[in-house]
Amino acid sequence: MSIQPDQARLQHAVASLAGARVGVVGDLVADVYVSGLSDRVSREAPVLIVRYEREWLRPGGAANVAANIAALGATACLIGLVGDDDIGHKLLTQLRAGGQHRDAHACAGDAGTGAGNGGTKGRIDCRHILRPSGRSTISKTRFLAGAKLTQRQQVLRLDRQPPEPPDDRLVAAIAEKVAEADAEVDAWVASDYGYGSFDDRLRRMLREIAGRKPVLADSRWNLTHFTGLTLLKPNEEEARAAAHELGVCAADEGTLACELASRLEAGAVLVTLGNKGMVLSVRGNVTRIDAVGTEEIVDLTGAGDSVAATLVTAVAAGVDFETAARLANYAGSIVVMKEGAATASPEELLAAIESE
Repeated sequence: MSIQPDQARLQHAVASLAGARVGVVGDLVADVYVSGLSDRVSREAPVLIVRYEREWLRPGGAANVAANIAALGATACLIGLVGDDDIGHKLLTQLRAGGQHRDAHACAGDAGTGAGNGGTKGRIDCRHILRPSGRSTISKTRFLAGAKLTQRQQVLRLDRQPPEPPDDRLVAAIAEKVAEADAEVDAWVASDYGYGSFDDRLRRMLREIAGRKPVLADSRWNLTHFTGLTLLKPNEEEARAAAHELGVCAADEGTLACELASRLEAGAVLVTLGNKGMVLSVRGNVTRIDAVGTEEIVDLTGAGDSVAATLVTAVAAGVDFETAARLANYAGSIVVMKEGAATASPEELLAAIESE
């Protein structure tokens, strides 16, 4: 089978990922999964009775971005807050092991090598993670249930978070860690899930850094606060919300991406559109990127993190915006075929590229 020029460019981009060093700053989350067998409804209330089978832990939020970067063979320098509690300890243990998925007994804190990484050895540098005394870890516990011989489906999500967002002192400490780690990385990604890890001072620092190296922001609620950066990566809902906040009326996704790039002074904006693919605006030029892979989606959890991680890692490795976006498109198509927050390896990326 002959290799097309686009395929060759993407394959070369995959090969460049392993040398990248990416700083990740944002909200660290522990994603816990509890799976059980359910074959009847309780007589006490109209709820399922679920018989426990197993549970496992995966990095979530900014921690998932770091795990995805490491899965690509690159180095992620992770900065954020982890609580002074048992689940925070387990999350840190997993991150220090590379962040990869360990099933059934992962929540018991056992060691694991990580599944689905294809043997590629990236790593997560956890030296700059803050663990303030008395603070709890943000966690999302998803309960999965199903009958015998069927796939387990999510029936409930239980979220836990500190009663108050980080105070000024803690956010200042995060900014200080960014300043300390900046010389060690080629690019930054800000992963903002709205839990309070960013303030104006830290965003100003990221704008200053963007004058020297690529900085990507992926913000769930506050996209319009991240101005003057290299890249913004909203999904369509986030992009529309930001446009509304800015008073922008865009008839189509291309205009939407262009207007956001202009108003927010971004070098480029990549809007992800689910099964409609992506649209990329770079200096007023719009590129539409069709969705790849199958529409038989298993789980969308964490797909945006995988796209952001692949995008920023490729840009950190010197890949142009369009090729990096196309590579990120493949990464997204891989992880949505996996259960829960997942990662894509270079080997999986190459296989997906060759299959198109």
